[in-house]
Amino acid sequence: MKRVVGLAVVAALIGPTPLALARSGGGPDPLEEARQAAEQTPFSGSVTLQWRDASVLRTDQLMVKGTHGTLLAEGQRSAMAVGSERLVYSPGGGWQELWPAGLGSAGHPVLDDAYDVRTAGTDQVAGYRTDVVEVLKAGVVRERLDLEAATKLLLRRRQYDSKGVLERAFTFDQIEIGDLSMTPPTAPAAPKQAGPRPLPFSAVPSSEREPTELAAGYRRLGAYRQGDTVQLVYSDGLYDVSLFQQQGGLDTGDLPAPRRSTRLDGRPAWAFSWPGGEGIVWTAGRTVYTLVGDVPVDELTTVAASVPVHGSTSVMHRLRQACRGLVESFTGAF
Repeated sequence: MKRVVGLAVVAALIGPTPLALARSGGGPDPLEEARQAAEQTPFSGSVTLQWRDASVLRTDQLMVKGTHGTLLAEGQRSAMAVGSERLVYSPGGGWQELWPAGLGSAGHPVLDDAYDVRTAGTDQVAGYRTDVVEVLKAGVVRERLDLEAATKLLLRRRQYDSKGVLERAFTFDQIEIGDLSMTPPTAPAAPKQAGPRPLPFSAVPSSEREPTELAAGYRRLGAYRQGDTVQLVYSDGLYDVSLFQQQGGLDTGDLPAPRRSTRLDGRPAWAFSWPGGEGIVWTAGRTVYTLVGDVPVDELTTVAASVPVHGSTSVMHRLRQACRGLVESFTGAF
């Protein structure tokens, strides 16, 4: 499976989608500070990514460049942010619009609703002094962020599970900051594949509207549609997860490799990891559920277990091959 390492860097620097822009109130949000710095500060450099796939800690490297509100990350599949728009590129497929400009939600939870933020001293990353910030949930450190002291640019981000095990990390090995003469990356004229569009809840079948809240403090933000697939987005103020439901049986050959067999409330399920997050797929009746997000794997499993399952079907979710398509949008072609 080709990993979308570029998309993982875009998400680390400025958020996976512009839904994150809607956070307001509460105390200081270090990720919001980092997002603003990435949009306002010219920079270029090399990044190492680490992510855990079961017991294996995988790594990859890529180049990143950002200026004038445009960010380009070049890896096995390149990714770009142009303002609030998110794009991914694959050879032969061209640019795909993962999230269109202007698509957002005013109801994003405040970070302080579920998390505590505290300063944790200083450090050095790529030759720059950093202010270290820890983000805790239920008293457990889930993120350590290194913000460059002068600009607040995010130079390192480390994510941990509830037992303190490193899940994924993003680290600048080398970076040049503040070159005002830097030429911005060239944005594509138009993507070949359009991204999701807002969907009124009245257009979502009542059996698939799901609760307004799931476990671990995840609140529903909105519904979106791309082709025949409906995406329900939830957030706890730091992480976003997307829930998809589809009619039909599941062929495990449609799932990315490597994948892990697991159980979810006694049901067979399959989990997979990529640099930017985690995914889990399971079935109930003739409905296939897919939950993906940038959340640690143990918390994603907890959230998935809280999704009410049913055996009904929907005309809005039809081909089992849609599972392959939606997973590709997050993890790359496979």
